[in-house]
Amino acid sequence: NFGAPYAGHKGTDYMANRGTPIYAIADGVVVASTDYGPGWGVYVKIAHNIGGKSVTSLYAHMGYGTRRVSVGQSVSAGQLIGQVSDTGRAYGTHLHLEIYVGGSWVYPESWLVANVG
Repeated sequence: NFGAPYAGHKGTDYMANRGTPIYAIADGVVVASTDYGPGWGVYVKIAHNIGGKSVTSLYAHMGYGTRRVSVGQSVSAGQLIGQVSDTGRAYGTHLHLEIYVGGSWVYPESWLVANVG
């Protein structure tokens, strides 16, 4: 539980203007891409193998019509996958980023710095 803005919040929120591009953190395969996430609104989830570990990244609250990837598609690190908005349970425009390592949530910022630069 990363705590804010409510109990059970399992990611980091990056405040950004509507339309700000969102890029994949690493090479991987899209495992979810939908306009109807439970609380996430428009979101994309990507499965990665980083340092020999199973890692999943989730990017939520994207704008309708901005997703650029579909399920089963391979993506490259830095590839455009969508744009920031405020869909789902969001208060203001932002990217909600979650990182799972081996199926467990980790704190995204410190994990990204340590593992993908």
